[in-house]
Amino acid sequence: MTIIRPDSMPRLWWLFPWSMARQLHRNAVALKALTDKLDAEVTALQRSREHWIAKHDQAYAVAMHNERVIREMEERTR
Repeated sequence: MTIIRPDSMPRLWWLFPWSMARQLHRNAVALKALTDKLDAEVTALQRSREHWIAKHDQAYAVAMHNERVIREMEERTR
C-alpha cells in the first residue's frame, strides 16, 4: 500500500499518475467511511443523552407535582 503524505507525493509519481490517483481515491473513500461511522456514533450518543435528559425532566415534573399535591393535602387537614 502506498502511503501518500499530505505535503508531498512519492518519488517518480508522474511515471504512474493513474495508480497515484487510484490510491488517493481509496484513501479519500476510506476517510469518508471513517468520518461517516464516527458521525453516526456521535449522533447516537447525542440522542441517548437527550433521551435521558428528557426522562429526568419528566421525573422531576412528576416529583414536583407529587410534592404540591402532598402539601395541599396537608394544608386541608390542618
